[in-house]
Amino acid sequence: MERFSRDPGREAGAPELLGESPAWIEVCRALPRVAESDLPVLVLGETGTGKELIARAVHAMSPRRRAKLVAHNCGATPDSLIESELFGHARGAFTGAVADRIGLFEAAQQGTLFLDEIGDASPLLQMKLLRVLQEGEARRVGDTRLRRLDVRVVSATHRRLEDAVAAGGFRADLYYRLNAVRLHLPPLRERGADVLLLARHYLASAARACEADPPELAPELAEMLLRHPWPGNVRELANACAYAVRVAGARGRVLLEQWPESPLLPGNAVARGLHAETRALEERRLRETLERTRGNKSRAARALGLSRQGLLKKLRRYGLTAAERSAIALDGPEGPP
Repeated sequence: MERFSRDPGREAGAPELLGESPAWIEVCRALPRVAESDLPVLVLGETGTGKELIARAVHAMSPRRRAKLVAHNCGATPDSLIESELFGHARGAFTGAVADRIGLFEAAQQGTLFLDEIGDASPLLQMKLLRVLQEGEARRVGDTRLRRLDVRVVSATHRRLEDAVAAGGFRADLYYRLNAVRLHLPPLRERGADVLLLARHYLASAARACEADPPELAPELAEMLLRHPWPGNVRELANACAYAVRVAGARGRVLLEQWPESPLLPGNAVARGLHAETRALEERRLRETLERTRGNKSRAARALGLSRQGLLKKLRRYGLTAAERSAIALDGPEGPP
């Protein structure tokens, strides 16, 4: 539960979006326009970056906010139940169908359907989704009556759908229907001091559950939090804060030894080695992408699934600003596309 602290006039009912980093503010400032557009939205980002939170914010800021937001994990339903899950069924449609049942689309009528992990959707689910999005109507299993549907779809994935489309694992026609508006969420490691802001928020929340005062972060722990790569992003941070207060018993101040075991702790040479390998791989990919795009930052950012600002931060982090200067022209001879 994050709060966009620079937006005191946020829409009533919208989730709080906590963060002050430029990358996070860029996302939050786009939300009102995205919400009002009523177009399908594709939310991209690593696991744990807050994709469902953003989906709920889009719904709460939209004209559809008085209706429901219905969430569904696309990898959680077997193919045998997909039609019933999406569109519902009539009584007697199959063994065990003892009553009429509405599906996800009807439940979200005039509201928003959030399709989480759309990249994990089976070929059958992709086909059914495409059909209902094209036709705007569907019938319950075992029923003959077509029902008009008025539902906005917000989908999310941590996968690169462009690669899945190129490999034949995801339908191109469905991808372009879902990808009318794209929001890319920055990983926690690119949000700078937001790590500490979020940590204090989650520590305070855990302390309230224990009827205790919010603890502070020990300076050495705060320093380590800023250096940690956060592979699990905000979800990893929230769990670690809950552990420190509710399991390790941190009160007043959270010490390094009260933080859960992680690569943050001294002496974890294996984790440090893996982190170094990850950084080396990321740096190599940045160099290769810049070379392939002839130094065009906008094209390179799109190819890497980053915002332009996120790409610039990575270039500075790895000392690749010299590579920028030596490129033909960072935005190409014709300027930004």
